[in-house]
Amino acid sequence: MGDRLPIAAMIVLIYFGVLRSQRVLGLTLLVVLAALVIWTAPNRWGAGIALHYLSRVYWPDPADPIPPPPAIRQGTDTFHPPPGSDS
Repeated sequence: MGDRLPIAAMIVLIYFGVLRSQRVLGLTLLVVLAALVIWTAPNRWGAGIALHYLSRVYWPDPADPIPPPPAIRQGTDTFHPPPGSDS
């Protein structure tokens, strides 16, 4: 949700003509909102990196240098109670 609110506010400012009716106020608001979009950029980059990693894990490419996931230890069919329990 980080950048949606400033971008929505920019659209509203342009749609309702704040730039045409009060040029200095409109430009000031657009500059402030653009600064908010730039300030929240690391959040978008982090989400993009995470989605890219997940796509590489779930849909691997044979030529991709990502290491394979660790082997899952296979459990036995018998129950072994923890040490010190009376079961």
